Amino acid sequence: MIFPAPHARETIASYGYRIARLSGLSSLAALVHLFDLDLRALLMGDRHSVENLARYTGCDPQALVRGALDASNPRRLQLGADPSNKVQCAPDRYRFCPACLGGLADGDLRSACLGRTDWLIDANHVCAEHGLRLMTVLPRKAARMQQDLSPLIPKLVAARAAPWQPGRPTTLERYITERLDGVHSRRWIDDVQLDVAIHTAEVFGAMAMRGPQGDWKGISADERREHGHLGAEVLIEGPAAIKDFLRTHIGHGRRGNDYHNAFGRAFNEFYFRKDQPAYRPICAVLAAYVGETFRFTGQEKVFGIRTRGVEPKTLRSLCNRHGIGLKITVQVLKAQYGLRVGIGASSEVDPDLIADLAPKLKDVLNAQDAARHLGVSVDVVRGLIGDGLLVPDYRFNDRMVGFSAATLESFLDDWCSAGKPPSGGQAIRTPIQTVARANRVRVSRLLIAARAVGGALYRDRRKRGLTGVTVSHSCMAALVERAKAHVDSCPSGHSDPSCLR
Repeated sequence: MIFPAPHARETIASYGYRIARLSGLSSLAALVHLFDLDLRALLMGDRHSVENLARYTGCDPQALVRGALDASNPRRLQLGADPSNKVQCAPDRYRFCPACLGGLADGDLRSACLGRTDWLIDANHVCAEHGLRLMTVLPRKAARMQQDLSPLIPKLVAARAAPWQPGRPTTLERYITERLDGVHSRRWIDDVQLDVAIHTAEVFGAMAMRGPQGDWKGISADERREHGHLGAEVLIEGPAAIKDFLRTHIGHGRRGNDYHNAFGRAFNEFYFRKDQPAYRPICAVLAAYVGETFRFTGQEKVFGIRTRGVEPKTLRSLCNRHGIGLKITVQVLKAQYGLRVGIGASSEVDPDLIADLAPKLKDVLNAQDAARHLGVSVDVVRGLIGDGLLVPDYRFNDRMVGFSAATLESFLDDWCSAGKPPSGGQAIRTPIQTVARANRVRVSRLLIAARAVGGALYRDRRKRGLTGVTVSHSCMAALVERAKAHVDSCPSGHSDPSCLR
């Protein structure tokens, strides 16, 4: 038996066939039968089968493991012992480097290398050893793994006679070779499954050359190779370079928080693979980029990962987050800071400024909201303010005031509380707003006059605000007379409750 040394990255099928032919056997199947080995287990990289073959040939088992194949998936192979070195293969063709075949035509199988693991990868088009474009031959039938190279020998010899085409390995092809050789430079991409890294590089390159919204149909092998070259340069640099690349080619998108549209066709490439553990590192980087770039409130699942978007800067969103009124905030910014900000969704302000105002404006009601709280119209509230009965917590300008709920409740307790209503039922009392409209007197004037008359107002606890304040019929005439007398004594409109006492 003749046992030559295995070449770097040589497949077990190639190494076993060379041993068989140099030792006078017809094929690889005859060799494994002689050594009592399982052919399929050997080609799939079974540890015991590889160790037995290495013991017979006297070589290092690790040198053979690099050429092991895992053909459990028709389109995927595991190259070597590293479980992350899984790649896509093409079972309908066989590619090779003409220089690696050496003296195959002369029968010199010691120096010839009939198969390397890097030839099986779709994304690899150049031999890393000689810098030549790989040639292609078609087997009689497609197979998940090349069990015996005997039928291909005539085709390999004939194809090798064709003109050789030089080629330089791209960044992606050099990276593939490093992964197959077990070279780890502590790069982020080294922990990503090899076929995932290849696919991601091709997608990123397509985004750079065709744009996110470009048509990806009909991409040739040479175009895909160029795409992989551009994308691999980004992936090798790490997550920071990936985010810079995405900012350049995707940006913020055209529709605000619609990152689906911004990613274009690349979105589906990763979204429908988000549940695969091998794609998790890539999806995590993409989700982090979306969370740092796009605007959406709360938390949302981006590529299957819960992510929080950019903190909103529009006035409406900031007011909703802090629980303060939009109109009051606009008036405060205009009156105190000289900022004229619209109430539209696109108006942006400093988030720190709104955060400082939030404690002051928290749960503050404007005049319209205060009127609803008291159950009266805005004109009645303005009358209460003008007569000094209702003091605003904040006065932003001549028209804009703010009230807290505690201030409104305190007003009702001070001016509208009364004892037990007199006997006689509901018929002897009339709501104070009805009395004010009938006698053309402000509600605020009636409240001031009630302090002087005494015992004129009663509160119906079943009703809210001033709607529950009623006037006793026995005191109604004196109450209205006092209110009108106060109007005549204060023609300027200034009210002093003490003048009625």
